[in-house]
Amino acid sequence: MRKSIAKHFGYPLQDFIKGTDILGIRDFLIESQYWEKEKIEEYQFSKLKKLIQHAYLTVSYYKDLFNKYGIKPDDIKDFSDVKKIPVLTKDIARKEYKNMVSSKINWKYVTTGRTGGTTGPPLTTYTDTNTRSFVWGAYYRWYQWMGINIGDPITTLWGAAVTHQSRKRDIKIKTVNWLQNIDKINSFKMNEDSFPTIIKKIESHKPRLIKGYVSAMLDLARFLDKKKIRHIQPIAISTTSETLLPVYRKYIEEVFNCKIFDQYGCGECESIAYECASHNGLHVVSEHVYLEILNNQNENAFFDQGKIVITDLDNFAMPFIRYENGDSSCISKDQCSCGIKHPILKSILGRVADTIVLKDGSAVHAVFFTIILSEISIKESEKVNRFQVFQKKAGEIEFRLEYNFNLEDKFINDIENALYKYFTKVEIKILKEIHHDKTGKFRYIISNIQNK
Repeated sequence: MRKSIAKHFGYPLQDFIKGTDILGIRDFLIESQYWEKEKIEEYQFSKLKKLIQHAYLTVSYYKDLFNKYGIKPDDIKDFSDVKKIPVLTKDIARKEYKNMVSSKINWKYVTTGRTGGTTGPPLTTYTDTNTRSFVWGAYYRWYQWMGINIGDPITTLWGAAVTHQSRKRDIKIKTVNWLQNIDKINSFKMNEDSFPTIIKKIESHKPRLIKGYVSAMLDLARFLDKKKIRHIQPIAISTTSETLLPVYRKYIEEVFNCKIFDQYGCGECESIAYECASHNGLHVVSEHVYLEILNNQNENAFFDQGKIVITDLDNFAMPFIRYENGDSSCISKDQCSCGIKHPILKSILGRVADTIVLKDGSAVHAVFFTIILSEISIKESEKVNRFQVFQKKAGEIEFRLEYNFNLEDKFINDIENALYKYFTKVEIKILKEIHHDKTGKFRYIISNIQNK
């Protein structure tokens, strides 16, 4: 019964109350996903032109920026002209955020948000109904890629409010979740004592989709594996917020006996890219986002690894045009077998800031360390729940290991010897638990070099 209520009442009610057109946009996106590349780009550029014109006329930051560089909206005649607009960095956005808000904003349906702040102070953002419709419309289109229908039972492993939350808001959230057939589990309270109750809750709800933080999904998988529980088998798992390392994808899929579908977005521009059933990478939501890959000179890097620069084509309340969000990736040269023509992002290697500098000056991501662990001893590395690398000086690291069984001294020595090939100083810490950050996310890499 809850599925029927969710499909015919819960989800449509969301549009009615919030003034959005999420379900209508989802239907449009289901059609547009099979457009040819030329038609997608034509649609994309028409939206970009309208956004630039609007930003120039109603947003003081862009008005001043364009005038400073002698740019007029009509100067942007095709995608090759976009490079005339200077890249917007996080530091600039934090400083200028009040000047980035449109003077024509309709505050009635505007939602205020704040970014996670994992790479600096949080940034206040404003989104209108237009962009929220495309964000959620793309998200629900992704449901179809996973084999999930609107109204299907879903379990979410997500962080609840850390500080006080009003009873009125708590009741509202629980009501919305019930109406949409979503069972929410507080990932901040997942531990050995609470897992039996959580398992019973999941068994009762029978979710077709389980979604949440990578670290929360990993914790749940490990408990199920330890207790040899194998009957919880949704048709899909979706992960978010943290980098999905290959070794953890493989493990979670084995425990739940289903595929993981990854997604990518950020607080400033959500619904950037999603993974389809072919699992060849993440399709950029081209109807909603114009995405560029740039090198350190802000030149087009295209198929090479580079900085992600995004333009939200739908947020007219607070436009983010050519915004460098701090992440890095590259575009695949291959076309997906699923038939969708949108560009494919290869694995997101996390924040540009989330890199560790070796003694020779090279920068590596978390995958570098998972390879070292697995190459040393597969058997021993399975005893490691997760790791975290902390760095405050180039060439030196603190390597933290969270374990569920005692680790052999030889394994620790082998890790140390392997790491000393790349670092001048290595301190290994063996911990029973490595804590999440204040946002509830788990960070494999913590670098304080840029703050020095």
